[in-house]
Amino acid sequence: MSPITDIELTQVTLKGLSRCDPLRLEPDTVHIWGFNLEGEPAVVEHCRSLLPAQERHRADRFVFAHDRTRYTVAHGVLRHLLGRYCGSAPEALDFAASAAGKPILQGEPAPHFNLTHSEDGALLGVSSSHELGIDLERMRANIEALSISHHYFFGSEREQIAASATPDTTFYRYWVAKEAVLKAQGIGLGFPLDRFRVVFSPGEEVARIDTFEPTALSGDWTVRMLPSERGWLGAVAARGTDWVVKLEL
Repeated sequence: MSPITDIELTQVTLKGLSRCDPLRLEPDTVHIWGFNLEGEPAVVEHCRSLLPAQERHRADRFVFAHDRTRYTVAHGVLRHLLGRYCGSAPEALDFAASAAGKPILQGEPAPHFNLTHSEDGALLGVSSSHELGIDLERMRANIEALSISHHYFFGSEREQIAASATPDTTFYRYWVAKEAVLKAQGIGLGFPLDRFRVVFSPGEEVARIDTFEPTALSGDWTVRMLPSERGWLGAVAARGTDWVVKLEL
């Protein structure tokens, strides 16, 4: 397995997009891919060629060029990598939505996956055996961590943030952990953030959750923090505890 070192948000290249060798998922493993969304024109055009008409039209509806580029690269890379996992042409992949609106892949084999992006960075998580959710945030220095957590977070989380020597960083740790859980469940930020709490282990790299709405949010999610470049924080959530993270470079 790859060592757990900082995830680099690598630049997408035409050489990388031309690879067609199959990718294999080990049991009880979540593969994590990190990449940059600011592609060269040739890369953006290649990614666009992998998108079906509906996704191209959605990209074209963005007002700003950088938003069109980020969407196109994110979904082009998603299709490229999932195509290698499935042994299918990227443009032939068929996506649907779960009852909760979470994107899922149709057909067999159909690995679990989740895509997240923040500004010009993106993470993709893929697993053959575990539902998952992933989140990435670029940390901002001017975040009102205490105020936001006071209004939206659970009591013990607010206390941890207020007591921290680095409250902004601690806030973001809870934020990405919570978002990863909600994305894994497929319910998003419509679910109140104070209706479940994240409980970190002493090393603060792994967390469990306590849910106060078990009919809407399961309590069996485990969160693992992802080692990220300076200024970024990421987390992945999957069911159970019997899974590991493998960083793909």
